[in-house]
Amino acid sequence: MPALPPIGSSELLARLSPYVPDLLVGALIPRRKGRGRRADFSSAQLFRTLLLSVLTPVRSFNLLCRLLNENRAWRRFAFLPRRQSVPGPRMLHEFRQKLSPSLIRAINAHLIMPLLDELGSLNTVALIDATDLRAATNAYKKTAPGSFRPTAPLWAGAA
Repeated sequence: MPALPPIGSSELLARLSPYVPDLLVGALIPRRKGRGRRADFSSAQLFRTLLLSVLTPVRSFNLLCRLLNENRAWRRFAFLPRRQSVPGPRMLHEFRQKLSPSLIRAINAHLIMPLLDELGSLNTVALIDATDLRAATNAYKKTAPGSFRPTAPLWAGAA
């Protein structure tokens, strides 16, 4: 099995691009109709731009939007034809809020079907899905007032 190209490389994006279900994303999240300003980007373009935050070393939407202007391979992956017209961080955040767990499950189910068809003879397949797990956030839980008791006087280390 050949190894995948490095993260963020044009080879990796070109290799993964055919697997992104653009038509399904467009059907699940259609463009807003009615009065008002026309949407500058399709749902598929915004979804692909969100994928770039995972497929590249960039970990913030602000930095991603700045680097999209400079990186032609990233714009080609996201089907953004013009260098000057890229989605902003706010647009990406608003689109991400539209992606509910049920929509992501539908996209995952669509992506996994070809794999299941190839495995046809197996009776059971287990997939890890962490969307239903609660975050372990007890480390930052507030305590009752007056429950903080220092083991040493506060002025002891100030000498």
